[in-house]
Amino acid sequence: MAIYSCNLKSIGRTTHAPGTAGAHIRYIARPEANPVIIAQHMPGQTEAARNWIDRAERASRKNARMLDKIRIALPKELDEPQRVQLVRDFMADLSGGNRVPWFAGIHQTGDDAHNPHVHIAVHDRDIGTGQRVLRLSDSTRDRIKADLPGPKAVDWIRERWEIVCNQALERAGHEDRIDRRTLEAQGIDREPTIHIGPRANHIDGHVRRPNSKQRINGCGRVIDYPSIDKGMTRREFNAHIIDLNLDRVARSDNPIAAAWAAFEKDQLSKDRALEQRLAAERYMRTAEMRNTANRYNAEIKRLRVESRLKLRLARKDIRERFEPARDRLRAAHRHEREQLKARQGRLYMRIITVIDITGTARRRQEAARKALSAEHRNQRQDLSERYRETRRFKIAGIKDRYETQIEAAHARRLKHLSALHDKHGAADRFADYDRQQREADREQARLITERKIQDWSKGRHTSFAAQQDDGEGRRGKGDGKGDSALTKAFNRAKELEELQQKRQDERRIADRKDQGHGRGGH
Repeated sequence: MAIYSCNLKSIGRTTHAPGTAGAHIRYIARPEANPVIIAQHMPGQTEAARNWIDRAERASRKNARMLDKIRIALPKELDEPQRVQLVRDFMADLSGGNRVPWFAGIHQTGDDAHNPHVHIAVHDRDIGTGQRVLRLSDSTRDRIKADLPGPKAVDWIRERWEIVCNQALERAGHEDRIDRRTLEAQGIDREPTIHIGPRANHIDGHVRRPNSKQRINGCGRVIDYPSIDKGMTRREFNAHIIDLNLDRVARSDNPIAAAWAAFEKDQLSKDRALEQRLAAERYMRTAEMRNTANRYNAEIKRLRVESRLKLRLARKDIRERFEPARDRLRAAHRHEREQLKARQGRLYMRIITVIDITGTARRRQEAARKALSAEHRNQRQDLSERYRETRRFKIAGIKDRYETQIEAAHARRLKHLSALHDKHGAADRFADYDRQQREADREQARLITERKIQDWSKGRHTSFAAQQDDGEGRRGKGDGKGDSALTKAFNRAKELEELQQKRQDERRIADRKDQGHGRGGH
C-alpha cells in the first residue's frame, strides 16, 4: 500500500563544499539507478544540468542556498506515467505555476522496484526576477514575516504532498490514501516501527548482524546506543513491534481479527525462520567474496609496495653510480675554467688587450670562453642523457615486470570472483525458490484459515476445536501451530459471546423482576 515519506534538506555554499550541488544532480541521475529524469527550466541531461547548477553556484553570493533536496516515496499503486505526472503536479503546486527551476529523478526499477521514490533538486530562484520564491531555508519567524505558508517549510511541503498525492490516487481509482500524521494522531492503536536505511539493511541482510556502539554526534554529545536499543538491531526491533501489535489485535474482542492476528503471527515466525537461515547463508557468501577479494587485494598491494621499493632502490643505485662521474666532470670543468682564466689573466695578455684598439683580442678571449662553456655544456648533456637512458631502461624493466604480475593477479581475482558470483547466483536462485515455496505455503494456510473462519461464522455456537476440516491434509508442510492459535482465538471468542449472552439474560431477568414489582405496587 501507499506509504508516507517526505524528507527535506538543503545545500548551501557555506554549509557544503564547492560543487556539492552539481554532485547531487549527478547522484540523482546516476545510470545504475536507471532514473526517469524530469526537469523544469533546467537541462534534462545530467552533465548539462550539472554544468548549469555549477555556473549558477559561481555566479551566486558566497552564502547562497544552492539547492533544496526533497526525497519522497511514490505510491506503488500508480504506474510509471502516473508517477511522472504526480511529480509534475506536485512541483507545479509547490512553485505556484512552474516559476522555479528543478530537476528530478524517479528511481523505480531494479533494487528500487519495491520502493519507488523521487529525488527532487530545487534551485529556488524565480526564472523571471531571480528572487527566491519558496524560501524553504527561511526560519519560522522570517516565513511568518513574509506571509509564507507553513510557517515551517517542511510542514508545508509535507502537507502539500499529502494533498496532491491523495488527489492522484483518487483520480487513478484507488481507495488507499497517505497520511502525514502520526499513528496516534490518526487514532490507530499500533506501535510505529523505525526506518531502516539501505546501508543498514544491506549490512544486516548480507554482511553481518550489526552491533550497537557508542557514538559522538556533531555537537560532541555521546549517544549510548547499546542502552537505547537494548541489544536489538533495527530489523529485530521492528519485528518486536510487529509482534506487540499482533498480540494486541489477538487480545481484541473481534474474533475474526484475533484469528487473523494469530495467523499472521504464526506465518511471520515461519517467514523469519526462513529469512534467518537465508541470511546466514548470505553472510557466508559475502564473507567468501570479501575474503577472496581481500586475499587478491593484499597480493596486489604487496606487489605495488614491492614495485615502489624496487623503483626507489633502482633510482638510488643509478644516482650512486653516476655520482662519481658527475663529480669528476665538475672537477675537470672547474680546472679547465681556471686554466683558461689564468692564461687570459697573464700580464702580456692584459697589455695586448689594452693596446688593441680594434678589440680583436677581447673578442678572441670571449670566443674562447664561449667555446669552453659550450664544450662543458655538451659534456654535461651527454652525461645527463646517459643517466636518463640508464634510469629509463632500469625503471622500465622493473615496471614491466611488476605490471605483468599485477595484471595477472587482477585476472586471477576477476576469474575467481566471477566463479564465486556464478555459484552464489545459483544459491540466490535456490533461495528465491524457497521464498516462493514459503509464499505458496502461506497462501494455502491463508485459504484454510479463511475457510475455517467462514465455517465458524456459519456455526457460531459450535466449538471450533471440534470441527473437522477437509483441507487439513492438504496443508503439506504445516506444523499445526496455527490451528491451536486459531482454536484459542475462536474458543476465546465463544467464551466472550457466552459471557455477553449470560449478562444479557441476567439483565433481562432483572428487568422483568423490576416490571413485576412495579405492577404489584401499583
